[in-house]
Amino acid sequence: MRNRLGKGIFFLLLAFLFLLISFNPKISGGVIGVSTDFSLSFIAGLVFFIFAIIIFASRQALDAIIIPTGTLEADILRAETAEKEKSRLKSGGWYVISGYYPHGDIKGTRESQDYRIYKHLREHGIIPREMIVEGRAHDTLENTIYSLKKIKQKAEKKGRTETLDIGITTYHGHFKRFKDFYEKAVKKGMIGKGDFRLHEIPTPETEEDRKYEASFFRNLVHRFKLETMSRYRGKKGEIKHAEPNPFLR
Repeated sequence: MRNRLGKGIFFLLLAFLFLLISFNPKISGGVIGVSTDFSLSFIAGLVFFIFAIIIFASRQALDAIIIPTGTLEADILRAETAEKEKSRLKSGGWYVISGYYPHGDIKGTRESQDYRIYKHLREHGIIPREMIVEGRAHDTLENTIYSLKKIKQKAEKKGRTETLDIGITTYHGHFKRFKDFYEKAVKKGMIGKGDFRLHEIPTPETEEDRKYEASFFRNLVHRFKLETMSRYRGKKGEIKHAEPNPFLR
């Protein structure tokens, strides 16, 4: 996020400032020398420099950024955040917009959350070939496995077999659920262990998000979905599309 980049630059400037203060120039017999005392300013400079390096290193270059649909407010926050992270996408990387839209219904598609996010990215200079629309997912579980399936297929067509770094734009609690579903899919053999690395691209948590995460029913449903993920596993272990669980619907 730009905010993180700004923090990195801020700590780097502080580091240079304190290191500069710690320098002690001495002039002796026509020779100018510079010595550095291990003063508090020198130590502070090193600490700020380390902070800056950690922040810059945490900005992992990404092969794809997943934008899951949510509420109207969430869609806007996630689209804005993803657009600001374009510099992190590797050459040939993609935005993946994930959420259900009515296939074959042009009017319904243009009124869908997917199209709302797509339109926002287009208005901010993201071109169609930099986007993938995953239009089958009804929930976070399906956002996770269907999006990763599409990314893997796209990468394989380009002959890429290395581990792919995937960013997910959402609030922290939601990202944790993405990781739960991803790790469960790996355990069940639906996703290869070395296929992906997931990275959090945090968005602000809204009041509605906080209430949702605190819901006992939401936690119960999450555990239920983890335990019943086999319904998305094909005969050869691949991810298959399945109708939403009628019990949950």
